[in-house]
Amino acid sequence: MPRYILDEKDMRTVFDLEKPVIVVGRAAESDIAVLDLRASREHCRVELHGEQHLLVDLGSQNGTRLNGHLVERAALKAGDRIEIGGATVWFQEAPPPDDLVGSETMVTSAAALGMDSQADRLRRLQRVTMALNGELHLDPLLNIIIDHLVEISGAERGFLVLSQGEGRPRVRVARNFEQEDVQDADAGFSASIVERVMQTGEPIVPANAVEDDRFQGNLSINAIRARSVMCLPFRERGGTVGAAYLDNRLQMAAFGEEDRDTLMSLVDLAAAAIERARLYDENERRALELEELNKGLERRVDTQDRELHEVKDRLRSAGQPEGVYPQIIGDSKTMKEVLRLLDKVVKTEEPVLITGESGTGKELIARAIHAHGPRARQAFQSENCAALTDTLLESELFGHVKGAFTGADRDRKGLFELADGGTLFLDEVADMSPEMQKKLLRALQEGEIRPVGGKGVKRVDVRIISASNKRLDRLVRAGEFREDLYYRLRVLTVDLPPLRDRKEDVPALVAHFMNLYSRAGHPQKVIEPGVAELLQGYDWPGNIRELENEVKRMVALSDETITSEVLSDHIQRGGRGLVDMDEDGPVQNLIDLVEQVERREIEKALRVSKNNKTRAADLLGISRFTLQRKLDKYAMA
Repeated sequence: MPRYILDEKDMRTVFDLEKPVIVVGRAAESDIAVLDLRASREHCRVELHGEQHLLVDLGSQNGTRLNGHLVERAALKAGDRIEIGGATVWFQEAPPPDDLVGSETMVTSAAALGMDSQADRLRRLQRVTMALNGELHLDPLLNIIIDHLVEISGAERGFLVLSQGEGRPRVRVARNFEQEDVQDADAGFSASIVERVMQTGEPIVPANAVEDDRFQGNLSINAIRARSVMCLPFRERGGTVGAAYLDNRLQMAAFGEEDRDTLMSLVDLAAAAIERARLYDENERRALELEELNKGLERRVDTQDRELHEVKDRLRSAGQPEGVYPQIIGDSKTMKEVLRLLDKVVKTEEPVLITGESGTGKELIARAIHAHGPRARQAFQSENCAALTDTLLESELFGHVKGAFTGADRDRKGLFELADGGTLFLDEVADMSPEMQKKLLRALQEGEIRPVGGKGVKRVDVRIISASNKRLDRLVRAGEFREDLYYRLRVLTVDLPPLRDRKEDVPALVAHFMNLYSRAGHPQKVIEPGVAELLQGYDWPGNIRELENEVKRMVALSDETITSEVLSDHIQRGGRGLVDMDEDGPVQNLIDLVEQVERREIEKALRVSKNNKTRAADLLGISRFTLQRKLDKYAMA
């Protein structure tokens, strides 16, 4: 039966073990348990192979020595000496205890000891380097570093402190010789020693930390009662980024110069490994963020693609507008109907009549029809027929020859000729005189024009888009507009709703005008919620043109935030503006109408003032007492 003789701390223990595998280490459950802290928990084992016993190192941090030499695997013979830290295990037979010191196998020259110690140090560093290079992530790497430092030094505990950018350095890992985490790590070491090492970049190895004059005033040293301390700097790129703090609370002078030199070499290797691990973790983090961003982008693209198909399906089923008209702002039901009509109008080259109140954007619609139609690459010309006299209007439309009238010093092309192949927009066509109506009709019927003062005619191909803020059908019935011209102009008709019938579009229009003025050099401003409600509650008799001018006023008179004080007085008071009444509509009961208006305006004022009755009364232009009476009257209190 194989015999193993353990010599440790002046004690000898004999083990007769007949097992195929014998484990030696610091763990209590080992077949041969040693006490030396430099031994790993599972340090080495002896395997039985037939008649041969094979010694195998188990990746121990301090290595396994056989007859004074570090080995990974080696065959055993009787009398072999296995060294594990400060413990010795003899295989099969051992010299008497009294002869150990004088034994030839234990006698080594000083030179041989020096060479062996240096070789041992290099092997240890090689072993540690392999362990450090095998781990790329920071947290497990720090555990490996502190475990090696504790085992090689024979320390009781180890603390690894690293700087955190601009913040105070903190303990990243603290472990004991059992490779267990130290509880309450921040209070378990001397912060003053660590701070001094990080400031100076030099190691500190006091013989007795408790009695060292340098630390007599330090409370943590006295509280911890560590007799042996070694603190080593982590140096990186010329600076100190952390420190390794090792201690032994029972043994004085547990750490020597050789330990310091060996561990400083290890710490230098560890500092480079920490920097590499930090970079690796950072690259992994960024790679994960990039992967998440890519996944998010893919999900967004998929969602948008799906939503786009759903929108297209809904548009096809609900008859929503297909075209994109970025110059036309509005998502209300009435504007969607206009845009759906435009989808059909833009595909033709027929004349179009645009009707609507002043300021509703008739020219904008005309330009959209041209820009999205088959003549988009050709010219677009426009003229306001109400702004010129007959003579000037005729010259503008048809051109003139030199000498046709006073000041006509050269031939000049008219808008029909300039718009040849393209589109001519005639605004306020209802204000043409009967004579000009006749000349315009002839040009449209025959497709040719005669310049003022000229004798010849010119063929032109022009699409006519006309506009009027008056009801042309009523003018025709009244004999004020030619019926034949009316039917010539209104082959297709687009009726624009007033802004009061599409108030849900007011916020988008305000934002549009604000962005326009911001791009023109005005600073971007913020609108208070109450202002937005006042703007949306007003009827805008001047329509979009009036709204645009009000936004200009708001931007010009306000600071960074637009408040209700800069609004026009009638808008502040919640005025509804001057609305054209339908003369052909039914007569309404005044009592019911007054109640309806008062209820609506009171509700609006309370909403804008956030139920502040005094403020609401000011907005309505009445006293608070009067407001309260109306609330009681209509059971709104």
